[in-house]
Amino acid sequence: MARRDQPDRYAKQARREGYAARSVYKLEELQHRFALIQPAMRVLDVGAAPGSWSQLASKIVGNRGCIVAVDLADLPGLDGVKNVETICGDIHDPEVIERIVGLGPYDAIISDAAPRTSGNRSLDTTRSAAIVEQVLWLCERVLAREGNLVAKLFQGGEEQLLLQEVRRRFATGRLLKPKASRDESFEVFLVGTGYEG
Repeated sequence: MARRDQPDRYAKQARREGYAARSVYKLEELQHRFALIQPAMRVLDVGAAPGSWSQLASKIVGNRGCIVAVDLADLPGLDGVKNVETICGDIHDPEVIERIVGLGPYDAIISDAAPRTSGNRSLDTTRSAAIVEQVLWLCERVLAREGNLVAKLFQGGEEQLLLQEVRRRFATGRLLKPKASRDESFEVFLVGTGYEG
């Protein structure tokens, strides 16, 4: 097993295939299982840095689709990608929300967002849950009917509650950990399909 500071097979594969990060293979697995993104869709990518999820989504939606990638950090890796629009800012900021709404509605919302980790697992999981709650709030404002969702969440006690919230809004809701997640990681992904509003 590779140490966390050494590239594992996913990191090496991402480099070979031109993706910004190994995390792309988490979305690829979820896409393969649930077909969350389709050609010509509009997709909102929350917490997009360094950009690998937007890169994959961009390929899937093609020229007739569009990705809106939002992150606190700049996204230079997505410069020049024709069907990707970037927003640098906080998803809690009213001006950022206004821009997101103005570019919507969206057929899918994807989020690999994570808080800056503090080393305090309880605090980190609470912050992660808060991001997911904001993403669910955004669903109510910008996700089209029958739309799909995938959002990362740190395990720590709130995952069942948030899964219930997903199931309340979507035809199906699941909680799972992709193979590309590191064994020692306590991340899981909430997947909602068929948004019912």
